[in-house]
Amino acid sequence: MKFYFWLARKMLMSKQGLFSGATSFSFAGLILGVAALVVSMAVMSGYVETLKTAMTDITADLQVVKRGKVRQNWEEFSADIRKDEPRVKAMMKFGYAEAVLAHKGQVSGVLLQGVDADQLNNVLQLHKRIRTGQVDISGNNINVGIGLAKKYKLEIGSKIFLVVPLATPFENSGFKRQSREMTVTGILDFGKNDWNERLVLGNLKALQQLTEIGDRYTGAFIKLDHPDSAGDVALKLSDRLDPSFSIMTWYDVNRNMFEAVVIERVVIFLVVSLIVIVAAFNISSALYVFIRRKYSDIAIFKTLGLSPRKIRMIFLSQGLIIATMGTVFGVLLGYLFCLGFLYLQEHYALISGSVYKLDKIYTDIRIIDMLAICLVTQIICMIATYFPAYKGSQLEVIEGLKNG
Repeated sequence: MKFYFWLARKMLMSKQGLFSGATSFSFAGLILGVAALVVSMAVMSGYVETLKTAMTDITADLQVVKRGKVRQNWEEFSADIRKDEPRVKAMMKFGYAEAVLAHKGQVSGVLLQGVDADQLNNVLQLHKRIRTGQVDISGNNINVGIGLAKKYKLEIGSKIFLVVPLATPFENSGFKRQSREMTVTGILDFGKNDWNERLVLGNLKALQQLTEIGDRYTGAFIKLDHPDSAGDVALKLSDRLDPSFSIMTWYDVNRNMFEAVVIERVVIFLVVSLIVIVAAFNISSALYVFIRRKYSDIAIFKTLGLSPRKIRMIFLSQGLIIATMGTVFGVLLGYLFCLGFLYLQEHYALISGSVYKLDKIYTDIRIIDMLAICLVTQIICMIATYFPAYKGSQLEVIEGLKNG
């Protein structure tokens, strides 16, 4: 095998070798095809990881929600869950309320999320999402998303009013207005475009007072020892808790998006692989011409005793060398493209948050993706080089010396 590879390499790198002339453009196309596969898979994997991180940072690994507001004693409720599931690291009660934000004559609907300030840092990972200010939701302090802050030109210390409609005790169709002044203490990137545009994070006690629900809350955010165990924990808790409780994992919160990405990954991989296929078969056609020029050499090899199988191995070794070189250079180029993609994201608005739900995507180069790309490239190139290699191995000695 060492002899075959040595001979194949010498023939490829010669002045009249396969990389001379227009064939170099086919080889460049192979490199670009592999690089495109690397970038597309890295972006799709990065999309999943970016969305997953946003889910776990803002809504924890698990959400336990009861239909209607929970009235159960929190200490008993949390103790029961911890007893049933040892993988629970921390828990925090939370509440939601639809509200209207008013600031300097402008109003819009927002979602007010109230959380227990004492357990906030143990359950949610908000400290790494701070853009300005700090995560301070004590009293009437709130944190807002970067989209909402930009829309209303909010800064640290800005005063806003949150207004909620409450049903009157005398008639079901009547509502009274309840409002409270809040102070912006932090501007965060919540990770999703709709959260950045609508979500307001505040203290659960302030939400309870504003909505006059007493000590009731919507449910619990649960932090696990590992996010990937959320599915198993959810199944276990759903069997033990009352049927009125709904348990959602970080995956369930955006299940449709995660499932769509799985299909899109396969489709994109197949479509981009067409670039590799076209480049490989361009190299195949060039290899036909190359073998035609090497008829005399093939005839000499046969007179020296090389069998058709061994000659075929020489040209297949050339295909393997081309595939390996194209894969290595393509992966390196793809990695550089990923770095360029991250740089352009920081300085230009490449991604529309209103379309993709994320304003920024981090690339994630996974080993399993690289192995799949390398395997597919090797298979395509070997298939493309087999037919010219077979034709060259069937050459008769007399014909080779005549045409040489």
